[in-house]
Amino acid sequence: MSKINTNAVKEQAINIMGDLKNLVSLYMGNDREVAGIEGNAIWSREHKDDQIKAIKERLTASTRKEFDKLQEHFEAMIKVMRENDNIYDFSDPEFSSCIALLSAAEKQLPYETIVGIAGKFVGNRQALLALAEVAKGANKDTFSKMVFNTESEYERLQDRLIGLEINFPESILMLPEFKDDILKIVEACGEELTESEKDLGADYQEIVTMQMRSAMGLPK
Repeated sequence: MSKINTNAVKEQAINIMGDLKNLVSLYMGNDREVAGIEGNAIWSREHKDDQIKAIKERLTASTRKEFDKLQEHFEAMIKVMRENDNIYDFSDPEFSSCIALLSAAEKQLPYETIVGIAGKFVGNRQALLALAEVAKGANKDTFSKMVFNTESEYERLQDRLIGLEINFPESILMLPEFKDDILKIVEACGEELTESEKDLGADYQEIVTMQMRSAMGLPK
């Protein structure tokens, strides 16, 4: 029987973190180059504009390659998740007792109990669906909300990824939220990235600061 492979999801998420880190580096490098040119008191405005145009053209070419890799890794992650979603693995020794508890519970169980049961089967969509199926009333409603929907998340994040690419570099402020969404997917699969695996480099904090200032209506 095929086994659910959540580690493969984590591996692709690590690849995505690397792609995002490269985009941050490209953005900040471009920003510094433009600032250096603008600060040159000797060059004419025309010469500065020519230099900045060339820098932007290089940035466009470089980011296109990075976004191609990002899209490839994102699709690979979703592919693994879809495969995992279609694996029927009820081998966990606690599965039958959880089925019995939920099917017998006529009254609403404490939220902590529902969370505890769901936590035992994180990343196992078919097991979670089976548990939600036997649950009753409010228990069913609560449990159903905890079942991760790969397809709806794919559509939402694919739209966000397209927007990030089309509007780059201005869309750099969308990057922290996209990163957080990827980390939530990893968590929903029962995995977790280490601090070093999700680190996007020294420049990333500046992007986060820019995002916060933008949210408060302040200039960069």
